[in-house]
Amino acid sequence: MLQLQQTIDARAKYGLDAPGLVWTFLCLGIVFSAFGLVLALLINNGNLLLLLLCILALYNGFWMLLSGVLMLRSSFVGKLRMRDQLLDALSLSGNETVLDVGCGHGLLLIGAALRLPRGRAVGVDHWSVVDQGRSNCRTTTLANANAEHVADRVEVRDGDMRDLPFDDASFDAVVASLAIHNISSREERRQAIREIVRVLKPQGKVALLDFRHSKQYAADLRECGMHNIHISKLSFQMYPPVHTVTAIKA
Repeated sequence: MLQLQQTIDARAKYGLDAPGLVWTFLCLGIVFSAFGLVLALLINNGNLLLLLLCILALYNGFWMLLSGVLMLRSSFVGKLRMRDQLLDALSLSGNETVLDVGCGHGLLLIGAALRLPRGRAVGVDHWSVVDQGRSNCRTTTLANANAEHVADRVEVRDGDMRDLPFDDASFDAVVASLAIHNISSREERRQAIREIVRVLKPQGKVALLDFRHSKQYAADLRECGMHNIHISKLSFQMYPPVHTVTAIKA
C-alpha cells in the first residue's frame, strides 16, 4: 500500500484549468437543476409561469453542468491530447532548445523535454493563481519535471511574456498554451507576439494554442515577418474549443 501511495504521489500533477469557473458551473448547475425539479413538482394545470420558470431553470442547469463536466474532461484528458498534437507539429529532432511561454504546471514544457534527450526546455511564467489555482508556482512545475524524469533538461524562469528575459534568437521553437489570451490589451498581446518572434532563431517554429484571438495571433506573426502561418481547424478536444496557430521564422 505504501509503495502504491508513493507511486501516486510521484505522478506529475498538471492541475485543473480555471478551477473557480469549473466549480461555479458545477455548483450553479446543481442549484438550477434542483430548482427546476422542485418547480416541476409544483406545476398545476394551466400554470404557464411556473412551467416557463421550470424550463428555464432546467435549461440553465443542464448547460452549466455540461460546461463544468467538459472543462473537467478538458483539464484531465483533452489538454494532454492537444499537447501531443501541438508538439508533433514542431517535428523536433531532439537537440533543440524550446521555450514554453506561460508554462504553468509544465504540461507543454515537460512534454517538450520528453522529446529533447539532447536538448533543453525552458519555461517562463509570472505564476497567476487565477487559471490553475494556488499550486501554480515554480515549485510545482519543477516537481512535475522531476516526476517525469526530465528535471536535468528543464529550466523554469520568472518573467512576463511582454518582456521576455532572454536574448534575441535564443530558441529553436516557442510554444504557448492558453496563455496569451490572459493579456486583456490588444496592443500588449501584440507585444507578446513580438517578444516570441524576437527570441526565436531564424527558421525557428512557433505553435500557439488558444480558444481566443487566433486570427489576431496569425496577423501579428505575419506582421513580424513570420511565414508558413497556419490556423488549425477548431478542436473540441478541449473546452472551450481551441485553435493552434503555427508559423516559421524567416
